[in-house]
Amino acid sequence: MRKESRFRPSDLGEQGVRHEVNVFVFRRSPEGPEYLLLRPSTQPDSLWRPVVQAIGHHEDLSGAARRAVQLEVGLREAFDLLLPAAGVEEEVGDLHLVGWPVGYYLRRMPPRGPQRAAAQLDWMGFDQAIQQLGLSVHRQNLLQLHWQLAA
Repeated sequence: MRKESRFRPSDLGEQGVRHEVNVFVFRRSPEGPEYLLLRPSTQPDSLWRPVVQAIGHHEDLSGAARRAVQLEVGLREAFDLLLPAAGVEEEVGDLHLVGWPVGYYLRRMPPRGPQRAAAQLDWMGFDQAIQQLGLSVHRQNLLQLHWQLAA
């Protein structure tokens, strides 16, 4: 059985650089923002993460974020998008990964709920979300977004 690669050569851009959106769908609650995290599979080693997709050539962050959320979670309309100023860089072998945080404010869930490609979705407060995220780049991007929401 052949395992599919996470990256396609066209995703890598020049010299092994990949730009991704890390989209944190969030809603407001009396206790503070809650973030919608997903797990791509139900396997025990599957990590919680935000919505993650490669940014296409000549695509801006807002367009990439909307496309990513529609593909992975099935949501079409954000009330507002928050774009923190800086991406987080990480070296993964020969790949230079740049994760750009985007907040996707969801005022209310659609009547049917999200149609999703992920195996699990769960709303989490900041403390739980920061502990559950599997990658450092995702935790750093959540911190940036959460600080912006708290300001």
